[in-house]
Formats: sequence, structure tokens, C-alpha cells
Amino acid sequence: SLMSHDTFVRDWLLAGEGKSEDIVRYLSEIKDKYGVFTTFLISNQTLNYYHFSGVAKTVSPHEPNDGWFFRVRDMAEDYEINIDHNAAQGNAVTIFVNYRVFDFDGNFIAATGVGLEAESVADVVSRYHENYDRNVYFVDTEGRITVRSANAALTEESLYEVEEIAPVARRILASDQGYFEYRRGGENMLVTTRYIPELRWHVMVELRESAATSEIRRGFAANLAIGLAIIVLTILCVVFVINIFQRRLETMATTDKLTGIGNRQVFDISFERAIRARQRSKLPLSIILCDIDRFKQINDRLGHLMGDEALRKITQVITGAIRETDLACRWGGEEFIILMENCGLEDALAVAEKIRKRIAGAPLFEPDDGTRLTLSAGVAEIVDGEAPDDALRRADAAVYRAKNVGRDRVERATPNG
Repeated sequence: SLMSHDTFVRDWLLAGEGKSEDIVRYLSEIKDKYGVFTTFLISNQTLNYYHFSGVAKTVSPHEPNDGWFFRVRDMAEDYEINIDHNAAQGNAVTIFVNYRVFDFDGNFIAATGVGLEAESVADVVSRYHENYDRNVYFVDTEGRITVRSANAALTEESLYEVEEIAPVARRILASDQGYFEYRRGGENMLVTTRYIPELRWHVMVELRESAATSEIRRGFAANLAIGLAIIVLTILCVVFVINIFQRRLETMATTDKLTGIGNRQVFDISFERAIRARQRSKLPLSIILCDIDRFKQINDRLGHLMGDEALRKITQVITGAIRETDLACRWGGEEFIILMENCGLEDALAVAEKIRKRIAGAPLFEPDDGTRLTLSAGVAEIVDGEAPDDALRRADAAVYRAKNVGRDRVERATPNG
């Protein structure tokens, strides 16, 4: 998600994919920072496959191994989780998170994503075969066998190519779970299946009837269910880890690392949503833009570490003065912005004045060395038909008026800025 919304990635694509080493370096840094197995980007314009190690190739709709890109391009969802063989890295079984990339007008321009090693799944399959003499197969929705046990009975690429299974292949792929029999090489083969929707794969567990005693045959269904549950649990654990990984990326993309409050990106999204909600509800909506006065003197006199501590202290004062329903974000540098739904101009001015007084009177450091800061604030109430940028421009103009008339004050934004 972070990669697909990255302004650098989209600007680089829209600018004509000038220097491939720029995007390769970006992919390499993402891979190293998050510890993933692979990172990649495929341009819809040139069909170039950019890999963290370089430009791998140009994808083609006529190449079966490239079919995933054209599937992702045409799908309705923003992303998919897919397990496949990674041709760019020795055909290793890899869990891919494929995200669609759009330009600023909502047009599809690329697919990007990361890959996580799936060796643990392959190890479970092999151990299951060795310990219980059962073959395990992973089959996609088209019937292709993507992963199989070592020395598995089925060596064909697809269930439809197996003469003995072809008659029941459609039933296997159409059912969420089931039990089947087929005869091959003079032996009866017993098969149980289950569909894993998160991976869009069917898991098939196969046992030779001759390998089971009468006692094992009586408990066959239970044994297969336990074995299959182990495999399903393993896959669900992998999916769970991916979801945690996804949430961590989303948090990093929307939270200011220094202060712990929202960043400019999350404010932009929330502000646009709040304006649309105001158009429906007609309830008032206000913003407060704050700028710390002469903050550079703190950094110059005490150092940037003390400056960071001061910003964290100011954040505590701001969040302690607003409602739980209000949203405080770091706007950049020593600037903060507050989004206040169902709040008119006069109420927002009162909140801004409360924040100003608390900051002016609060000690910045413990023990108190007498250091104090002040802030200048501009308050604007959104009016009918006003765009987000226009409201921000009026609030910013009010901050500059507060600065020009002596700082440490709150100014209301005028209708014309």
C-alpha cells in the first residue's frame, strides 16, 4: 500500500521512467528496510519488469508466467495475496502481495508489490509426505498443480491432464471440500480436498488405499482432517503474518514518527472526507493551523534533540486540549493542524485560545529551566462550496497575520483569506 501510493513511484512512472537505477534503488531499499524476499514494479506503459536487482525483463501477454500482471491490471480489487513461483529468483515458492498503482486521475499505471518466502509451506508438505505417506498438492482455481510433495503420484501440470482424475476435476474445483477416489497404476487412490479462499488454492491430500490397514481405513476421514487442519493452520498463520505486515506499513504511512499523531497524508484524507460529510449533514466544520513562534531558536540554542522533546511536549498540550473526536496532525516542521467536525468558528477560536495559553504557560522541560514557547494560530470555518486548499489558504493567511502583529495570538480567517 505504501509503495502503490508513493508520490516518487507515481511521478517517476508519469515522467517516462527515465533512470531505471532510481526505481531499482528504491525497490532495493524497500526490500532491505522491511526484510522481504523480493520487491518489484511492472509498468503498464512499457511493460518493463523492474526488480530490486535491476530491470529483469519485459512482460508479455503471450508468456504464461506473465499472466499474473494482466490479471492484476484487470481485477476490481486494489490488491491480491497470491502464492506462486518467483521466476526472477530461482523459481522459489513465494507469497506475493500485488498492489495496483494509479496516477493522480485514477488511471492504472503499474503493478507493484513484495514477496515473502514460502519455504515453510513447502517444508510442511514434504514432512507430511515423509511422516504419513500422503501426497499433498496445491491446485489453483484453473486446475493447475502449483506445489506438490516430493515423489508425488501426480506429475502432470494440471488435474485435467490426469486421465483418471479428469472426470472428477470439475467437481473438485467446484467444491469447498470433498472426498474422492480414483484408480491409477492398479491402485485405488483416496483424496480429500479443501478450498482456501485467502490463497484461491485447493489443498488435496492423497493416500494409497493399499498403504492403509483396516484400522487406518476406518479412521481415514479423521486422519486426513487432522492433517489438512495442520496445513490450513500453517497457511492461515502465513496470511495472519501478512496482515500484520500490512497494518504495520499502513501505520508507518499515516503516523508522524516523532510525535505519534497523524501526518499530513492522513489529514488530507480525513479533511476531504469531513468536507463531504459536512455537505450532507450541514454541520459546522473548522480547522486550526498552529505555528510555534521562533522555534528555530530552541534548535540553535539547545540542539535538535531538545527541539524534538519540545515538539513532543507541545503535542501533549494540543491533544489534551481537544475532544476525542477531533484530529490533531503534524503539518510539517513546527506546524500543527487540528480538524474539528461539528464545531463552529467561535468554538474553534476558544479551543485555539486555550491551546495558546497552555503552551505559553507550560514548562517545556523537567526540571523547569524557564524555557517557554508561544504559538500563533489561524482558525477557519469551512463555507459552502469551499475546496480543501482554499480553506487551508485562509487559515494560513490568518497565521501570518498573527505573526505580523506580534505573535502569541489567535486570528480568525476572513472569508477572502
